[in-house]
Amino acid sequence: MAGLRIEGEQEPLLGDTPGSREWDILETEEHYKSRWRSIRILYLTMFLSSVGFSIVMLSIWPYLQKIDQTADTRFLGWVIASYSLGQMVASPIFGLWSNYRPRKEPLIVSIFISVAANCLYAYVHIPASHNKYYMLVARGLLGIGAVFQTCFAFIGEKGVTWDVIKLRINMYTTPVLLSAFLGILNIILILAILREHCVDDSGRQYKTSSDEMQVPQGNIDQVAVVAINVLFFVALFIFAVFETIIAPLTMDMYAWTQEQAVLYNGIILAALGVEAVVIFVGVKLLSKK
Repeated sequence: MAGLRIEGEQEPLLGDTPGSREWDILETEEHYKSRWRSIRILYLTMFLSSVGFSIVMLSIWPYLQKIDQTADTRFLGWVIASYSLGQMVASPIFGLWSNYRPRKEPLIVSIFISVAANCLYAYVHIPASHNKYYMLVARGLLGIGAVFQTCFAFIGEKGVTWDVIKLRINMYTTPVLLSAFLGILNIILILAILREHCVDDSGRQYKTSSDEMQVPQGNIDQVAVVAINVLFFVALFIFAVFETIIAPLTMDMYAWTQEQAVLYNGIILAALGVEAVVIFVGVKLLSKK
């Protein structure tokens, strides 16, 4: 049958396998490709979101000290927490928005807010006073919307200044500028490529919300949902605490300069990242046995 995927390619993402009574609607090759293009765009969006959370973690404390001498470690804790606070407040709002409107809308708006917050972070050195509060606002907005830090440590604290727009490009601002650029690129990809596809757990497509209501759904295991959220919170909490204290701790213990703290701690986290990738790949291979 022309235009339809061959039988060997009709494997659903979840649920029943081809040939069962549940797998009774074929999708076209173009629909299949479009669906996977959209999924990969969402993969990229989630990756950039994670990068936006951690890309400046190591340099926040040195940068905070540089722009505002009145900032202490207690205020550093508020700066780090502001990201999660913004995310906590915005998540249910954007979730409700996506339930009643095309999901592109909250997705693009949240990325745009992240881009604006990154630009604000890059300019927090300009105000004559209260710079630490501008950084606090910038991190909070990023919550609504780290291993890469090592690559930017070689730029140095001084870097270069673009006098026309009063922009300083150094090891503190380059990560957020890159994140802002990637955010703009992400918005373009979402507008150009992302398409919403309604499918059930077996991969069968439906077109309207009324069709979705007719798809049989199993009971939600609320205990499992709560457990997964708690585990995610604990893992992210440990990660955030570790990245928050590592810079000031190593600067105090080893008398590292601000540049050394960013560089060496970035190398340590990069090594941990590689180790995590190896473990995940190893677990996948072992699970097949």
